[in-house]
Amino acid sequence: MNELKLLIVDDVEDNRLILKAICQKLDGFEIREASDGIEAIESVEAWHPHIVLMDVMMPRLDGFEASKIIKARYPETVIMVVTAVMDPHMETNMAQIGVGTYIHKPVDKELIRFKLKSFGDLIRSKEGNFKKLSPKDTLNPFCTDIRHFKTIFDISDAEAMMDFGMWILSQCEQRMTTSCHRVDSTLELLYELMRHSTRDKDAMSIIVEESFEEIFVTMKFDNPIHTNLKITGLIDEMGDDCVLRENIACIRIRICDENKLHKTPIAQTIQPRINAVEAPVKHPVNIVVEPEPVVETKPVVEAVAEVAKVTRVIDTEEKELLRQSFVHKTAAVDYVRDIGGDVLDEIRDLESLDEEWGEKLRAFESEPTVANLHEFADGVLGIYVRGINNLFEFTALAYALSSLGAFLKEHAESVAQDNTKVKTLVMLLEHLGLDLVSWREHIFALQDTGDIHYLDSSFFSSCMQIEGIIGDKELDVDDDNDMEFF
Repeated sequence: MNELKLLIVDDVEDNRLILKAICQKLDGFEIREASDGIEAIESVEAWHPHIVLMDVMMPRLDGFEASKIIKARYPETVIMVVTAVMDPHMETNMAQIGVGTYIHKPVDKELIRFKLKSFGDLIRSKEGNFKKLSPKDTLNPFCTDIRHFKTIFDISDAEAMMDFGMWILSQCEQRMTTSCHRVDSTLELLYELMRHSTRDKDAMSIIVEESFEEIFVTMKFDNPIHTNLKITGLIDEMGDDCVLRENIACIRIRICDENKLHKTPIAQTIQPRINAVEAPVKHPVNIVVEPEPVVETKPVVEAVAEVAKVTRVIDTEEKELLRQSFVHKTAAVDYVRDIGGDVLDEIRDLESLDEEWGEKLRAFESEPTVANLHEFADGVLGIYVRGINNLFEFTALAYALSSLGAFLKEHAESVAQDNTKVKTLVMLLEHLGLDLVSWREHIFALQDTGDIHYLDSSFFSSCMQIEGIIGDKELDVDDDNDMEFF
């Protein structure tokens, strides 16, 4: 593998120029650009990049929907979200589709390079040769039941930092059926601690211990740890998974079952136990906290193009339909138990539409006629709407699909005459169909969702974004404090 392929996605040209200038400082990357989610998907299909730097708020198709499609088709593609929004709800939704790495604006160029280099090294080499020591006393304060080896890193420069970042990522990826909890935040904290040490020319060593469910990182510095506001914030975010004492930092990385991440809380913190190192305290008095230096930064420019735009306005009725889904939190197992058997049978009958959904889309793609698109709108979407209309709890979803069907029939002639729109529409409808299959499975078959409305806003948003993309309109919500569109 000579060069890794890096795709930068942002609708603002100035942002792309800044990110490209930052990334060009790294050796071994070939860089291309895309201006929105549609272009990103097309580039991924044609070029197959290894890493994508993905903006969130973009016209035509936003970063969330684009990432969802890309990860579904190419799960090995690494997506790093670049955003100015600190939104846990967005991060949760991103995590569910396989995205867990973020670059927050205003961008830290060194952090971007650190993450790119770490993921790049991981992609290039899945195996590393590291020194394994004979069993010794436990160093970490979290658990004594660890494997009988330790891994040591001596960190003295930026290259050693990159090696360690790649190693941590490789350890998480080697858990084939598991994923690491909060790896991105952990990676940032490790980076900040290492960077401050190397900047001050302090010697530092890292000792890694592992159990089958957790990784324990003990960082030992020659001098007392000096923290700034950013490090303090990351430590607070880590909670009980990070403890400090004088010149020692101990961090726990939990390994969680992917199938349980969305429905079970993280296990209770293990009572701290330690042998070789005295138990550290959470906020020791002898740690020096330095104020973050005031640096005049130029954030990425969020320019607004002054062009005439047709806007798709969400009316009051649509807002009320969407809001009602979030009034009560209802577990799937309780919901299915309470609904009648006849209604449940009708929902299960929708499984017969899965194959027909694909067949009618392929028929329209091979022969893009008004009749074929009407056949999909009436013969597939229409049946879905009739089935879901019997479920009062999902009025918003039925409305969204009904509105989409009416839109497709209204614009059938103009779509059929545009080959690009035909291919784009088929792609988006294929993905919507897969989402509906997942919706049925997790609510009515597996019954494993804690809230049956966990996908309501996503479905509503997806349908209206399809209308916006195909109808060359932008989505306008004048009351975005109540609803979230990705």
